[in-house]
Amino acid sequence: MTLAKVIAKTKAQMAEITGLETDTVARLDRMEGGWSVAIDMLEHKAIPRTNDLISSFEVELNQDGDVVRWKRVGRSIRGAAHAQGSA
Repeated sequence: MTLAKVIAKTKAQMAEITGLETDTVARLDRMEGGWSVAIDMLEHKAIPRTNDLISSFEVELNQDGDVVRWKRVGRSIRGAAHAQGSA
């Protein structure tokens, strides 16, 4: 399965599972037996757009690209600054 197909399938499945609109795929890793994907979903649209509420999910897919596990790992406001790797 190509990376583009994995991403498309992940977006479609997570939209169906959560009822949320997909925003971005932040990470995609090949792992033994499947894939690991970090995806951001739009939880609440706001005006201005920089105030949108974004939910981040960790998703595990099997070899066929089907979701086998998912977990919301955070929420943030789109315009909020984030320091990578900080505690």
